Amino acid sequence: MNDLKKQILEAVEAFTSNDLACTDSALIVIDPAEKTARLFDPSEEDDIDAIIENDPAHDYVDVMDLVEADTANPGQWIADVEAIGELAAQY
Repeated sequence: MNDLKKQILEAVEAFTSNDLACTDSALIVIDPAEKTARLFDPSEEDDIDAIIENDPAHDYVDVMDLVEADTANPGQWIADVEAIGELAAQY
């Protein structure tokens, strides 16, 4: 597994590991130049569109696009490894 894919997976798993720690507005922030990723959970007061618009050096991906329902635990999310792999492959 390449480093970026691993970082994306770790960020998604940080989101899925604690339902109360992050909101559904959480984003994965990718630095294409450095090939790094991190979890970002904006507050309700943050203007997400403005943050993204004012930060052209990074790509922002909705974390909900990288999870799937956990069939073993209804109501829980798990990392969608296929979606994460497809995202990482773009870099």
